[in-house]
Amino acid sequence: MIACNAMAQAEGVQVGQLRSAAQALAAGLQLTRRRPEQEAALLDSLAAWALQFTPTVCLDPPAGLLLEIGGCLRYFQGLERLRRLVAEGLAAFGPAAMDAVAPTALAAAWLARRGGAPVVDRPAALAEALARLPLDDLPWPAERQRRLHALGLRRFGQLTALPRDGLSRRFGPGLLDEMDRARGLAPDPREAFVPAEVFDRRIVLHWATEQVEALGFVAKRLLAELAGFLAGRGLGAQQLALELCHEGKPPTGLLVGLGKPTRSADAMLAILRERLGRLALPAPVEALRLRVDALHRLDGLPLDLFGTTRAAGDFDLLLARMAARLGAEAIKTVACQPDHRPERAWRLVPAGTASPALPVGERPGWLLPEPLPLAVRDERPWHGEPLRLLGRAERIESGWWDGEAVARDYYQAEGPSGRRYWIYRQRGGDGEWYLHGLFG
Repeated sequence: MIACNAMAQAEGVQVGQLRSAAQALAAGLQLTRRRPEQEAALLDSLAAWALQFTPTVCLDPPAGLLLEIGGCLRYFQGLERLRRLVAEGLAAFGPAAMDAVAPTALAAAWLARRGGAPVVDRPAALAEALARLPLDDLPWPAERQRRLHALGLRRFGQLTALPRDGLSRRFGPGLLDEMDRARGLAPDPREAFVPAEVFDRRIVLHWATEQVEALGFVAKRLLAELAGFLAGRGLGAQQLALELCHEGKPPTGLLVGLGKPTRSADAMLAILRERLGRLALPAPVEALRLRVDALHRLDGLPLDLFGTTRAAGDFDLLLARMAARLGAEAIKTVACQPDHRPERAWRLVPAGTASPALPVGERPGWLLPEPLPLAVRDERPWHGEPLRLLGRAERIESGWWDGEAVARDYYQAEGPSGRRYWIYRQRGGDGEWYLHGLFG
């Protein structure tokens, strides 16, 4: 037994117990086998996420990360705020974490194992903090620990008080080297973590399942890691490739478009769940793999006058979610059509299709389905109020080649209410007036 949760501990289960003893204490105990490869992959994901706080992150396997924060404290407005941001971000990944701050990497790693979130921000205080550290808390081999106990040594301070020559003869030079690196008396070079060029993460389920809710839960975990990976690199993803693996059958693949580059785990999960809800699985799923090959620069969000973000970007995510639920072919948008007749100057196209601008005058935001005849009072067009013509006419004569010719003089008009209208006068005949659109 390597680890157990709070519910198991309440039943008397403890770390280090035999499997039979643990199951005797808790009949409903669920045991799972460790997967070191997934633990290593999660540590890589955490390291990529941590790059948003500092450019220097080092792996400390099997379960540690080292962040060099001396050069970024001013940017994050102090140590306490930085630690709070790191703690809040780690909570989204799920596993519990302990942290510590120290002048040397090895001392920070040792103090973090002790717990209690100690902060040693001055080299002068490092020796005292290490002296109080119990030797049992250090990640040293069991044989070394046994021999130290046989000598009556319980704390690090007792160890440093002994003659160095004697320690070297008894335990070899490796012990002295670790002690010196922890105290800052010897260099401790570390290899900086370099994130992968693409995101590729696979999670094996404990039990194969066909339940979409269970798959959504695992996908949420994957997307949280993806969001951290993207945040660390300052990038976004616009398309996800999800692979559902089955036993004895080819995997089921899903390509999920997001509408625009994003690193919001909630937005990605909402779109992915729409696709999963429409999916018919050929067999139970035993593993999920998420891959993002193309990473995009994620520019800052535009702000309005009061400093809040505009909601226009959310429209792209809404379109992507609608496409995931209804199918891409069901989502259309309006694009310009090269025709001067207003009723023929637009067409429906697939969402995201570029629309060329038409070299025409100002157009209203609301075009009526059919032109509405207007009354004339005192030689002025009337639509619930007298209309005053603004500016010069825009003449449109077109359509003679397809049998639907028009000859109109368009005006912007305004009433006493302040409303603006788009009206035209039919050329030829009696010169009737028509309302064709309304400006906002």
